[in-house]
Amino acid sequence: MPRRRRSPLRSLLGLLMVVGIAVAVGAGIVAVRDYVNQPPIVLSTDSAVDANPPDPLDASRMERVPPVSIRYESLRIDDEIISVGLDEDNELEVPGETEVGWWKFGSAPGLPGATVMAAHVSWNDRAGPFHQLGNAEIGDRLEVDTGDGYTLTYQIVERTMYGKSELPAERIWRTTGPETLVLITCGGDFNPNINRYRHNIVVYAIPVAQRLTDEPDSLGA
Repeated sequence: MPRRRRSPLRSLLGLLMVVGIAVAVGAGIVAVRDYVNQPPIVLSTDSAVDANPPDPLDASRMERVPPVSIRYESLRIDDEIISVGLDEDNELEVPGETEVGWWKFGSAPGLPGATVMAAHVSWNDRAGPFHQLGNAEIGDRLEVDTGDGYTLTYQIVERTMYGKSELPAERIWRTTGPETLVLITCGGDFNPNINRYRHNIVVYAIPVAQRLTDEPDSLGA
């Protein structure tokens, strides 16, 4: 099956570095602000949520492995994940209507720091992969499959709406500190004059389990 083509979006860039990039994902889904050596933020969680990460199944898995798919049953998310970065023309490759983008210059599942995934809330007048992300509930669980045959289960600990210029860089773009999954899409009021939303919906989740992908799933356990 031919791979779905990804749509490019031009962006003015200062430095093509993990630190200090200015990027726009999709039609203003998210902007990566200048971020230099900010201390990691430890997420506060509800007392009913297990904040302890699972023991590693295999210590050799400390290498960086891209995620390949995401499932969030209650929000009807079941989509392929593609790596999002910059090409040789300094263009950002943006996922289409059925794909979720993983920010490949950040962290990855199973590693310290924030693993960032972004997708459209809508696309060409159709619902995007993260159309229902604003309905995420504390305690919900979702699964992410990785390219080395593992499935990580995450539990939602926070859902927040930020203005486009108010995303907390020290929480979202960090590559150190506690492992966190960060899901981002557009939300809030829609401005038809500029064809974009005024806010971002950001969902934070922490790892609670991991298994080999071909083993029984842990959702609802």
